[in-house]
Amino acid sequence: MEVNQVSVKAMANPFETRWTKPGQMTFLPNGFTSISALAAQIFKENPRCEILGGHGVGKSSLLRALQSHLDQQSISNHLAYACGEFSCDGPLLKFPAVKRLLRESDLLFIDGFEQLSWWTRRRIIRYAEKHAHALVVTCHQTQHLPCLVHLAATETLVLKLVYSLQQAQQVDEIVSASDVRELYQRFGNNVRELLFACYDLYEQRIATGLKTSSQ
Repeated sequence: MEVNQVSVKAMANPFETRWTKPGQMTFLPNGFTSISALAAQIFKENPRCEILGGHGVGKSSLLRALQSHLDQQSISNHLAYACGEFSCDGPLLKFPAVKRLLRESDLLFIDGFEQLSWWTRRRIIRYAEKHAHALVVTCHQTQHLPCLVHLAATETLVLKLVYSLQQAQQVDEIVSASDVRELYQRFGNNVRELLFACYDLYEQRIATGLKTSSQ
């Protein structure tokens, strides 16, 4: 792999958790229909549905994009987290709180749905069905709801993501396209682990004053 000397100043690593945590990154469409079409599908066809996908593939970012679209359309909505916004050590979402949010909004999003107990999940789904409330949840494994979209990390998507993270912080392209292709072969659909590896690689390159030639 070709490397060049690079003069670098102290700068934030673009792969730090603060830039890559769930919902922080801009959603990058991955070959499916538009955000507006997905929103219309929820209300017209699948008022109770799930967004499936592995770690880091954009489930939380998609929820934020849907929220933004609904806000622009003046459609009331809430986004709730199963157990904390950016970690799994927050308080678990309680069924009474979910009932209140369902009643107060035209659509409720629940991120990290499968972190709740089986019984709580069943109660939420049954309540939403019984009272015709719109509910969209994110999960890694199906909750036996209609699937709105199944997100997957293609190589093209990961290349765009890594590039956009470095561009957003206005840093040199320390982690190159060839690096990303190698990491994708190793981590595949687990974008979270791939970004952790990008963080380590970025730190190593900065520490040694080296960068790879972009390919």
